[in-house]
Amino acid sequence: MSSRGPMRLSKTYPHPQQQQQPPAQQQQQQYQQQQQQQHQQQHQQQQHQPSQFYQPTAPYPPTEASPNYGGDYPMPQPQIPSAYGTDYNAPQSQTAPSYNNAFFSPQTAFYAPSSQQQQIPSNQPMPGMEYLSNNPLFNVGLNVVEQGMKDFTGKTVNMLPTEMKKSISSIKYYFAVDQAYVFKKLCLLLFPFRPRNWSLAYSADEPVPPRVDTNAPDYYIPLMSAITYVLVAGLVLGTQDKFTPEQLGMHASSVLVWNIIEICVLCFTFYILNVQSKLRTLDLIAYCGYKYVGMIAALSSYLITHSLFVYRCSLLYVSLSLSYFLVKCLRLQILPDTGGSQPYGSGGSKRRIYLLLLIVILQPLFIWYLTRHLIVV
Repeated sequence: MSSRGPMRLSKTYPHPQQQQQPPAQQQQQQYQQQQQQQHQQQHQQQQHQPSQFYQPTAPYPPTEASPNYGGDYPMPQPQIPSAYGTDYNAPQSQTAPSYNNAFFSPQTAFYAPSSQQQQIPSNQPMPGMEYLSNNPLFNVGLNVVEQGMKDFTGKTVNMLPTEMKKSISSIKYYFAVDQAYVFKKLCLLLFPFRPRNWSLAYSADEPVPPRVDTNAPDYYIPLMSAITYVLVAGLVLGTQDKFTPEQLGMHASSVLVWNIIEICVLCFTFYILNVQSKLRTLDLIAYCGYKYVGMIAALSSYLITHSLFVYRCSLLYVSLSLSYFLVKCLRLQILPDTGGSQPYGSGGSKRRIYLLLLIVILQPLFIWYLTRHLIVV
């Protein structure tokens, strides 16, 4: 110390940390602190208030002490209050749930994703079928079943009568036709009056197919003409405003029933008269089915002209042409000797003539009966 007395500092300087801040910054910090306190109070109130809806809670975030066993749910992100002084919270990116657990996941528990589904190409056989095809026991069993079915079918055919087996094996003979045969046979049915040879052609004691011999009977023309008759009958009824869908079924049924009745009557007559001839039952069915061609011609003439006189003239013509055709074809198969060695009146020739006349007369009667109800008098 000097003699002048104690030294006094004229001016004191504050510590750098104790320097006062500007008033604007102090007000801003106070405002931010107040906002943080308000957000904390609101957050505490929301936690204490019970929710009226059920809100599932996620598991606690995994730590080192408690490892993540499932890893199927995202961890909840804590809500950090905004430091900008407003109620706006910055959006946070939501991470998609990871399915690292190979034992269980919510999606694979019930169904597999479409990308994981195993798709089998259509050109490859199923695994089960491939196993069966490669299995020798399955192939042996299949061969045994196939051989058993063949044996059963063969035994069933052998149990049939001989006449029925011959009829089944020869049914293809009546459908062996071609376009040229059909055209020639239709012309022969409608215009049979020109002289020609009416005898059947044979090859090795068997008649040749219809496509080779025009005089041979067939089933194609009777079947197609019967179907055409049903359609033409429906067309005639349609022009008269009488057509209903049931009419087609009724006409088809009547064609079938009357054809069966006619064949049964003729077969019974053959049996009663004790007539043995070359004419078989299948041939008789074919010859009796040719009358539908004349029925179609008669109905078509009436459909075109709507004249009763034209219908009657066409009915008379087709009846005469069919009768002439049947006489020329059947007399060689029913009458015993047409070469003149035996007269027609000797022995059973009269019965054969009567049988031939019965067949010839029945055809015009059926033509008239099956078409008269379609004609308006």
